[in-house]
Amino acid sequence: MKATSLHTKAYSLDKKVDFLSKPASYPGTTHVEVVETHMSWVFLTDRYAYKLKKPVRYDFLDFTTPESRHKYCNEEVHINKALAGDTYCGVVQLKIADGVMHLNGAGETIDWLVKMKRLPEEHMLHTAIREGTVRSELVEQAAEVLADFYLSSMPVKRNSRQYRQDIVKDIERNSDELLRAEFNLQHSTIIDITTDLFYFTIKYADLFDQRVEGGRIVEGHGDLRPEHICLAPKPVIIDRVEFNSALRIMDVAEELSLLALECEMLNAAAIGQSFLNCYKSKSGDEVPDTLIYFYKAKRALLRAKLSIHHLLEKKYLTNEQKWRGRCQGYVQAADAYCDKLPK
Repeated sequence: MKATSLHTKAYSLDKKVDFLSKPASYPGTTHVEVVETHMSWVFLTDRYAYKLKKPVRYDFLDFTTPESRHKYCNEEVHINKALAGDTYCGVVQLKIADGVMHLNGAGETIDWLVKMKRLPEEHMLHTAIREGTVRSELVEQAAEVLADFYLSSMPVKRNSRQYRQDIVKDIERNSDELLRAEFNLQHSTIIDITTDLFYFTIKYADLFDQRVEGGRIVEGHGDLRPEHICLAPKPVIIDRVEFNSALRIMDVAEELSLLALECEMLNAAAIGQSFLNCYKSKSGDEVPDTLIYFYKAKRALLRAKLSIHHLLEKKYLTNEQKWRGRCQGYVQAADAYCDKLPK
């Protein structure tokens, strides 16, 4: 199908969302819960979740054409099999026939959706943390699944010097965004964090080189946070980044540091540490604490940027204090981690 299709033009995103928000649009469905994210609309039915990608473009992705959305729907289903098993059911076509929208069947395809089995919300890690219902044996099982995934992954070949340069560029990019005048953040703290991280990459260049040469750079998950981990009835890890493979390639220690950071932000530091300990035990990779502090600070800086970037969209301005508070929390976390780095 061409992006210039008359039907594609006529049926706007709003019309698609309206149709997909109705229980009658799905077989055997009595209720639909609608969740909007930066890049998607998610429709939660009684048993399944359907994800419609928004026609958006950012520096790191382009979903503006039907062809690109189709491509990345297929990619999302494919790459998530490794950690999510049969949770991803496949790609569903949004069709139109005789002026009426429906899923699959006859007619012209006007968009695509990813179909997933709906996971039990009470067993998602972030919910279990919030409700105080986390069971240590389930955390251990999920940690083992993740560790086995890393151990079965082929190391990604990188030039050590280029890897260090890429780290510096990432830090610089995130810092520059946080220092934008319209965000009105405390520049001195951000500059101090950036300086500490730059200094660490220079002073401990050999440490990063050892990570590359030791095969610790792999194609991982890309966005490993508690809300993407389901503990029961069996461990399932969803939402692996599909739209940019470069975002999945990183040091295993960095990915686990992100998860540990997010657990700490939920006042559950011990859970994040359990994932790190399991990986260390199974792999024999004795990651230095200083490197974990560095990666946590680096990732906290990124999370701060992503939080404050919500204010660039009008619909989030009504919750400005929420996003400013979240950004500041990550900046404070990054600052605290940097205080632990050797000077």
